[in-house]
Amino acid sequence: MLRLSFMRAITLFIALILGTASQAQSRWAVIVGNSVYDDPGIVTLPNTVNDARAMAGALSSMGFSIYLLEDATRADVAATFAEIAANEQGAELGLFFYAGHGVQHEGINYLLPADIRPTSRSFLQEQAFALPTLIDQLAQLQADKLVIVLDACRNSPFGEGQASGVGLALTEAPPNTIISYATSPGAVALDGAGANSPFTAALASTLEGPRQDFRDVLRLVRAKVRRATNGEQTPWYIDNATEEIWLDPNPAIVLDAETQAAVTGNINLASVTWNTIRSSADQTDFQLFVELFPEDQLAPVASRQLQLLEESGVEPLGAIEIATDDTAQIVPGGLTQLITQCDILATPDNDPYALVEGVPHDLVNTRAAIRACIQALEDDPGNARITGLLARALSIAGRDEEALFFFQLAADRGYATAYGDLAEAYRIGRGVEIDEARAAEYLRLGALAGMGNLRVALGEFYREGWGVPQSYAEARRWFEVAAQNGQVNAVTALGDIYRRGQGVEADEGRALGFYLSAAANGQSDAMNNVGLAYLRGEGVTRNYPQAIYWLTRATDEGNPYAPLQLGRMFMKGWGVDADGRQALAYFRLSAQRNFVNAYEFIGDMLAGFEGVEEDLPAAYANYMIAYEGGLLRDTSGSRQVAESAAEKMAALEARMSAAQLEAGRATAEAWIAEYGVLDFNLVNR
Repeated sequence: MLRLSFMRAITLFIALILGTASQAQSRWAVIVGNSVYDDPGIVTLPNTVNDARAMAGALSSMGFSIYLLEDATRADVAATFAEIAANEQGAELGLFFYAGHGVQHEGINYLLPADIRPTSRSFLQEQAFALPTLIDQLAQLQADKLVIVLDACRNSPFGEGQASGVGLALTEAPPNTIISYATSPGAVALDGAGANSPFTAALASTLEGPRQDFRDVLRLVRAKVRRATNGEQTPWYIDNATEEIWLDPNPAIVLDAETQAAVTGNINLASVTWNTIRSSADQTDFQLFVELFPEDQLAPVASRQLQLLEESGVEPLGAIEIATDDTAQIVPGGLTQLITQCDILATPDNDPYALVEGVPHDLVNTRAAIRACIQALEDDPGNARITGLLARALSIAGRDEEALFFFQLAADRGYATAYGDLAEAYRIGRGVEIDEARAAEYLRLGALAGMGNLRVALGEFYREGWGVPQSYAEARRWFEVAAQNGQVNAVTALGDIYRRGQGVEADEGRALGFYLSAAANGQSDAMNNVGLAYLRGEGVTRNYPQAIYWLTRATDEGNPYAPLQLGRMFMKGWGVDADGRQALAYFRLSAQRNFVNAYEFIGDMLAGFEGVEEDLPAAYANYMIAYEGGLLRDTSGSRQVAESAAEKMAALEARMSAAQLEAGRATAEAWIAEYGVLDFNLVNR
């Protein structure tokens, strides 16, 4: 492949194309994706070019002039900066995105050009892009505001003598600048197994939203990535901009009244496609519409749009490329021929219909996934699986009405996974009025269709009385059936039934047997429960070393509850020396994994515990987060957390000044605004 694939600046003549005022002359974006390096010792990164193309597509839909460089050298970047200096004077906003290898050395971050060669001890200083220098060069382009986004915090390809530290170092942002990192300072970002890195997938999808400040985009991306990676990766940004940085989608193409009336309220594949591309500045989108729907009433509009884009000199953006098996190895009628790009981009985790590894909910690149699924469904119109995957991508993109239509269509076609999505929509009111009875009925249909996970969910509905008569006996029956289907979490749920004596005589020994069985099959909740059994002496003789062993195993598996129990052991001195700092670290790990109860314990530590520095505003903020989180979840346990946190807030108020109270409330409110919906949504998969 060519080392350099350089697309000249795409000037978006929005006034010509869309009949509205142009944003193009006020915003530019330099987007670099470096995958293949000249030096064979530098490992190739599989997703970085796709990351760059995803960002180019997202930003072009918001009126940016796009300068896209793939496998770029220092000379390529210098030439691009010179072109911007000549053509983009007085820009309102400049954005620089880099996906590729980045390292730190002696506290300075370096981004690697494709032609770098480690030929001397000073090769980084001589050949790489030193971030402080790069920032100065970008500042000289004289945009009013500047955003720098670095998806480059990967493992260093060099030895300790050539680079130092892990990930990237913290670099302060100059005035009117935001610097965004894919992960926190000194940490390594994940490259991802799919088409994009986790960070860029979340960023490209979040940018697809309505008018929003760039800070809100970054906050939401941080929450998505943090959640999807179980806290392994937390994006970071340094904000030294004094004004809001608004991102606006291109104005949608205005249809005449007759055409608009004909398409309003009419959901089909063509209308979904049009709603996907109506603000696009990529001629490929309109070419696709004309090819797929030549007889549709919107085809003439798409043709005209395509013509205007071609005449304006706008070049098509590069499509995301997904590696497939060698065509020589494909068996006619075999599995490889069934797998589409839609599968690779939109398949959910643990889907029994999956043909590929699933993509976590918050890491689906909805921009690419929706387009790929439209193409796949047009190629195979009755495919139930693809219908459901399109619905999933639409749902993640917040297009609830369209998603609901295609989920129902997928279920009708035999994709039983969609029953769970329909149940979720009616359970929480996503695009419809809340109707727990209807949600329960969809779970029943899915359970009867053999969906093991929906059998567990239906058992939970009966246990809690959501839309059905509350019945522990019926819950137990569904858990038993699900366990027979190999649902390990159902085995854990049966252990809970017998431990709590819900509809049966309490039997801690039998409960422990269920937990041990599930733990042996890798279920981390069961490991946590085995640890608790040893901690409490339930069904077995109390044994602190065994408790620590099982709780540590569960923690290592990413379980959110086990760190809280380990924290309690260090807080109380159960089997270990009491250590407030160690307890606080475990509580924070549990909170990082989205267990709302942990915030109450963090508050306890910060409100005054030996060995932990007292911080009353922070303690109050954590109690407030626990309280709000307890209210958002509607189980009896969460309600108890809310009540306990409220009591502790009231007690703490007597010890705090008005200023401390204000600071605590502000901290909690900011946290809840940033993370709350994502972290506390009970049914978010």
